[in-house]
Amino acid sequence: MNAVMSGWNGLWRTASVASTGILQAAVPATQRNMVKIRLQRWGRKNLPFYRIVAADSRSPRDGKCLEYLGTYNPIANKHGEKLVTLNVKRVKYWLVCGAQPTYRVADLLGNANILPAQLKYKWREGKKKEDEGGEEASAEA
Repeated sequence: MNAVMSGWNGLWRTASVASTGILQAAVPATQRNMVKIRLQRWGRKNLPFYRIVAADSRSPRDGKCLEYLGTYNPIANKHGEKLVTLNVKRVKYWLVCGAQPTYRVADLLGNANILPAQLKYKWREGKKKEDEGGEEASAEA
């Protein structure tokens, strides 16, 4: 079931409920890619604490946000855990609306199995050194 709402010159769109399982809000198509899910710095000097927020991509890092989605504490606790809290329902809502997560947030969402886990390193095979000249010299001797 695809739903398209007419209004505002036809720029309002909703996603397929059957394909996503979540009804997309009526967001203008021109503004859909302007929202980022990113970290907003809180805490104090040398003791960072971050809020995970949905914000306009043009707003400053610590500026006004559209919605507060969770927290991230990068300082490990006494058990060696870096704590992340998320409102999963609202994160999925913003992803369906077209919000783009930043690299670090996408990594956190991958660890929470909301997004596919990101490949952190690209492995490639090193070049093998071939000393053909040295092998020929030893074969002749």
